Amino acid sequence: MTPILPVVSALTAGVLIIMQMVLLATVVGTRRRAAQSLGDGGKDEVLRVSRRHGNFAENAAIFVAALTLMEMLGGARWNVEALAAVFVASRVLHAIGLSQTNTVNVFRITGVIGTVLAGIGVGARLLMLAANHL
Repeated sequence: MTPILPVVSALTAGVLIIMQMVLLATVVGTRRRAAQSLGDGGKDEVLRVSRRHGNFAENAAIFVAALTLMEMLGGARWNVEALAAVFVASRVLHAIGLSQTNTVNVFRITGVIGTVLAGIGVGARLLMLAANHL
């Protein structure tokens, strides 16, 4: 049996790590401008960019790990691609939403909903695929 290479997951991970490094760079730049090395110092902009990066990091790593397992367990390619696309698009929307002064906006809300749906989709599919191997 030929091993299944998680190519879609690798591409997704590549896109996400670059996005995360861009978000990290914005945190560093914002902290330097605000002369704030740790914490947010009560500065809304520092808090916003820090949470934007932190929220991304909290969600991206576990999603890529789960997507990789899904792909390696034989998840349909179209399903892996669709869930990866929804997740990446949702993370972009969420980052845009947290870049706004008014953080309650359609970008952030859509980003959260898409992230949750993609995560539940991968989780449910993983349960089904893994159950087949018990």
